[in-house]
Amino acid sequence: MKIVNKNWILSNLKSSLQTSSSVSSTVKLIIEDIKKNGDKAVLKYVKKFENSKATIQNIKLSKQDLKRAYNSISKQDKEALKLAYKRIHYYHTKQRKTSYSYKDQLDTKFYIQWNPIDNVGLYIPGGMASYPSTVLMTSIPAKIAKVPNVMLCVPSKNGITSNLTLAAAYICGVDQVYNIGGAQAIAAFAHGTKTIKKADKVFGPGNQFVAEAKKQLFGTIGIDLPAGPSEVLVIAHDKSNPNWIAYDVLAQAEHDPNAKTYVVSTSKSLLEKVKKEISSLVQNSKIQNIDQSIKNHCFLIHAKDKKDIFEIANFIAPEHLHIHSKFSKDLLKNIIHAGSVFVGEKAPVALGDYTMGTNHVLPTDQTAKFASGLGVDDFMKKTVFIVAGDKTLKKISKPTSHLARKEGLEAHALSVEIRKIKT
Repeated sequence: MKIVNKNWILSNLKSSLQTSSSVSSTVKLIIEDIKKNGDKAVLKYVKKFENSKATIQNIKLSKQDLKRAYNSISKQDKEALKLAYKRIHYYHTKQRKTSYSYKDQLDTKFYIQWNPIDNVGLYIPGGMASYPSTVLMTSIPAKIAKVPNVMLCVPSKNGITSNLTLAAAYICGVDQVYNIGGAQAIAAFAHGTKTIKKADKVFGPGNQFVAEAKKQLFGTIGIDLPAGPSEVLVIAHDKSNPNWIAYDVLAQAEHDPNAKTYVVSTSKSLLEKVKKEISSLVQNSKIQNIDQSIKNHCFLIHAKDKKDIFEIANFIAPEHLHIHSKFSKDLLKNIIHAGSVFVGEKAPVALGDYTMGTNHVLPTDQTAKFASGLGVDDFMKKTVFIVAGDKTLKKISKPTSHLARKEGLEAHALSVEIRKIKT
């Protein structure tokens, strides 16, 4: 943890999406094995990494398994999941694309048709903890998009799968759940096996092996984004509460030893207070898995002015941006690159992880410069129908043929000219 300036950040920020050669080669072997050997290879990796007593039959869970898991959780668990479901569902219903059509001045008719993807695979991490919230965040927009077949894979830990995760799948109406994780799960979705149905696109965060599998299999299967470690950037002023800021930092740091946390302010005295608070909490708190993240990936950034702050924020393009001030239209104009932006001291990022309604599957590692958080449109695709007749052909045939010949494509030009236009 150190206090740095804008120039240091601009010069030293490094990507976490680069994969080591050993991870890359391991994933390649797993993919090839599953492509060639199907269920036999799937079972081999499940036994190796998750459950030594697994059978191919118990990898595929039934609807009754999900119902039993739901019935086993507490009333409080059910109420929390249902509240989260309601808010996430409401937010995402505002996103569904609708088909439309129009006619231009040449009587050309265009029909833009939005349709859901047929089969999607959702990856739910399960190595370090269980994540029922990720079930909600991925399956709800898929269902709103009306995807016919929503499949989910989740690793078991020593043969045990979180009932809370399975209960979330039950609440969301997931069509099929598989007990399998890691690169092997992505490979199985990409190629399909006798037990695991092939998906057209996969979604959801995972470890470096999952991210690498998604990268290697892109093209064979669609992917959302390769996810890196979690991130938060906190923008604070001299009157901000340093204790609250420290907890905002720790809330991201506990995700992953490589989680990145930033605090930026024009007040150096505030940054010093935040540093002291973080150090105290790390030493005395019962919060686990934060030491390495804080030591190696926590940066307190001293900015000269508001312009500096905006430049830093847009350069980092954080997964989560928390602004400890009141909302102003100035923010809409100046904050360009971020996954989700939380405005106000009473709007901690953790609300967005669970019950705010917005999606917590977000772009990391500066990918917010070209990507958005997960939404309904990610589970859909559009097809354009073009209806043209004599009027259209008469007006645009000559320039079409001209441009085709300029590009050396004679058959293109002739395919237009061969059609007779009614006068």
